[in-house]
Amino acid sequence: MALPVSVQPSQDWDGNDGPWSTFACRVGTPPQTVRVLASTAVPETWVVSTGGCIATDPADCPDSRGVVFSPNASSTWDNVGNFALDVEKNLRNYSSNWDNGNYGFDTLSLGYLGSGGPTVETSVIAGLNTKDFYLGSIGLSSQPLNFTATDNPAPSLLGNLKTRNQIPSLSYGYSAGAPYRLKKVLGSLTLGGYDASRRPPNDTIAPFTLGDDISRDLLIGLQSIEYSDARTTGRRLLSEGILTFIDSTVPHIWLPLEACRAFESVFGLTYDNTTDLYLVNSTLHDTLSQENASISFVLGNRVQGGETVNITFPYASFDLQVSSPIVPEPTRYFPLRRADNETQYTLGRTFLQESYLTVDYERSRFSVHQATFEDGAVPNLIPINSPTGPSSDAATSNRGSDGFSRGALAGTVAGAVTLCFLTIGALCLLFWKRRRRSRVQAGSEQVGVKEAETASGGSTSIIGGELNNEFGDGQYRPPEVEGSPGSRGKLVEAEGNHGGIEMEGTDGGAELHGSGGVAEMEAKGPTAELDAVHVYELPAGEVKAKIPRSESGQERIRIARLARPRKKEQRTE
Repeated sequence: MALPVSVQPSQDWDGNDGPWSTFACRVGTPPQTVRVLASTAVPETWVVSTGGCIATDPADCPDSRGVVFSPNASSTWDNVGNFALDVEKNLRNYSSNWDNGNYGFDTLSLGYLGSGGPTVETSVIAGLNTKDFYLGSIGLSSQPLNFTATDNPAPSLLGNLKTRNQIPSLSYGYSAGAPYRLKKVLGSLTLGGYDASRRPPNDTIAPFTLGDDISRDLLIGLQSIEYSDARTTGRRLLSEGILTFIDSTVPHIWLPLEACRAFESVFGLTYDNTTDLYLVNSTLHDTLSQENASISFVLGNRVQGGETVNITFPYASFDLQVSSPIVPEPTRYFPLRRADNETQYTLGRTFLQESYLTVDYERSRFSVHQATFEDGAVPNLIPINSPTGPSSDAATSNRGSDGFSRGALAGTVAGAVTLCFLTIGALCLLFWKRRRRSRVQAGSEQVGVKEAETASGGSTSIIGGELNNEFGDGQYRPPEVEGSPGSRGKLVEAEGNHGGIEMEGTDGGAELHGSGGVAEMEAKGPTAELDAVHVYELPAGEVKAKIPRSESGQERIRIARLARPRKKEQRTE
């Protein structure tokens, strides 16, 4: 059984709009070590390519962008072509024709050398030359990529890892890290499960379902936003609930203009038209730091009603710094953006500083938790097992919301087996008592005659082609216990006055053997059989429409996702 993988943080804080905790990767042959973020929206891995830093950039450009990857220096680089990055095109600053990537296949190893992280020899890599996305990213989406230049979709990183049995399922847990907490809490990324040490124990889980749009699948209902400080409690900043997209690819929180105006009022923010940002000067920063206000986001599966989760943010989580090439000099800013329409409502990386996100693609659901920060906490990786694998639970025996627990499954199966044996034993005992009574009444000679008649002319209860069963609906249902391999389709039972299917027999069609025929038991009334609908071993029909998986392991449960791999539009150089 594969175990979850913890991706090693780089120990650095990078970015020109953060700072942000990055993760270490090695790309190519020989391996080139780079530092990247985590993207919840893309399936491939992004690295900054050689064109990402040019002669006019500062000398520290390569290092500030997480180290530049050179495809020409890798002997295993297999170039595919120049394609659009195709992410967050609806947001301002990310719709430029320059937002392309030089795509290819190469060896990818997660973590620093010696960390024990997994390696994928033919992973999809996109080399970034644009500065709109300043750092590379590990892609966490499970969707395959469909290049227009090739016929077959390329598997995602998660799909590759699961196909190679390096993680148990298409799932992950992620929190962006918080430099203002304790001794600078680093980001946490677990593939194939989650880190229980980064979310509250025994936390109530509100089940959120993935959206049908594969480009905005982590869609969640933001039901309200509330502001509190020393003088005010629960001031509402959002007039009505909205659907918003969780995407760690971008740093900002994009909200309706009305909500932005409310933020301006309570925080004293001023919008800068040149940068399209809320810049914060030193005076305002000192005031906001002393007030130590907090913001609470109430989240649900819908824009109103249902189970909800409350995520609270201190002002420090919004105290970020922007630098070149966005502004000439490092400047504090508040990571709030004005959305033009509902397609731009987004909860970016800022949101994931104080929240822990767990995504289970194979069950089409996810959860959001208040992130926990405990000094000296030891990682506790919990696997999320695939529902199509050897175990149908989510490996969270103490948290049934992530899947059917192992204890419940084992109890159900054990109970079903026990009841089957008890039923068989009861039928055998009844059969024996009836025969014994007959022998006592008729005498030994008559008993011998009776047994001979039974052996030569006893009737069987094989129900030919009528396909009758315990439900009386004429539809075939597989029997509970199979006999020999050659007996499939021969349906026999110990029956009363009502036809039914109990078990498959042997080639002779006999369930309780006499001398060659079937000694059938008669009953004076309806036989109280164990209804097959109550005793079964978790048939596939009980699991919500599981769709067969391909070799790539990329298919998702929702049919709408199967026929739509993420397409890459090829661009000219």
